[in-house]
Amino acid sequence: MAEQKIKVAQIVGDATTGGVISCVLNFYRHIDRDVFQFDFFSYAPSKFDEEIKALGGNVFYVPKAIRPLSHLSKLKKLLKVGEYDIVHAHLTTLSVVSLLAAKQAKIKVRVCHAHNTTHRGEPTKIVKDCLRPFSKMFTTHTAGCSEYSIRWLYGQKVAKESFLLHNAIDLSKFTPNAVLREKTRKTLGIDNEFVFGTIGRLVYQKNYSFLIDAFALYAQNNPKGKLLLVGDGDEKEKIIKRINKYGLSDRVVILNEVNDVQKYYSAFDCFVLPSRYEGLPLVAVEAQAMNLPTILSNEITHEADVGGIYSFLNITSPKDWAITMQKVFVERPICNAHEALVGSNFDIQNETKRLENFYREVIGAKSI
Repeated sequence: MAEQKIKVAQIVGDATTGGVISCVLNFYRHIDRDVFQFDFFSYAPSKFDEEIKALGGNVFYVPKAIRPLSHLSKLKKLLKVGEYDIVHAHLTTLSVVSLLAAKQAKIKVRVCHAHNTTHRGEPTKIVKDCLRPFSKMFTTHTAGCSEYSIRWLYGQKVAKESFLLHNAIDLSKFTPNAVLREKTRKTLGIDNEFVFGTIGRLVYQKNYSFLIDAFALYAQNNPKGKLLLVGDGDEKEKIIKRINKYGLSDRVVILNEVNDVQKYYSAFDCFVLPSRYEGLPLVAVEAQAMNLPTILSNEITHEADVGGIYSFLNITSPKDWAITMQKVFVERPICNAHEALVGSNFDIQNETKRLENFYREVIGAKSI
């Protein structure tokens, strides 16, 4: 008779955009699915649902956690029926609602996962600040994607006892490929132009209007070259207006994100990310794995530096970014971060084993 699987309810929230669903699903692709089953709880259908089901998991839809009573009621009912060993909530401060539902459903192991931080100008900062002190209230274990996000959510004392699970990637997919580069650039109509690029939601957090300002300054001294923005979001129209304001519609291109996003990295010459706040952005690790020199906001934890960071810059001066972008264009720095990532904490093969052992440990099963 086959051993009963360890069932984990992964509360991921919005699965239509963002890095959380990508991160959790990446672990599910590589975990021992003869031992573990992940069921995903999200707010609405997404492009990932069919793959989750093909991997042996289930997908359930629940109201948004910002509607706490509805979220609590529906989630509690689903958790009771599912008979889960672990509830792993990835909503950062809003995880408190999901974990209350888990406690009421009598789930013994309840993990809160910190994926993000905040910024003084963020629209939801007040809500986050109000909820943050309650983040540990219904948890049995705390976790996070970076030491920075863990300290921010739980405080220094609890941070020492928290499980740090790095946002790891499949290095077999994120490998420099000259053939893919040539093919992708040809498809995009790019010849020998120097390309800056970024991948992520077109939202306040990512600060892309600032990036457009910086590229506009860079473009004044560089008649050729492009900026590629890969993603979608509620600031798309605002960003398009800014692009048109500078007359850069032929040089700044917005592309829809695809499943094989590594092809876009292959088309870049430099990766840029001016975020106002982050936990630890998966895209920064992916870019360095593709051996791209990378420019990041200094609001991003330096834990993201895995060997390919050209510079961490403040986000108060677009001119500073334009100057640094010019330096990268002139210097053409060589980045060899991919090899350094093999076998590291950002290698999905290694980090999945750590996650398996964490789950076994918290339910009292034997580690492997």
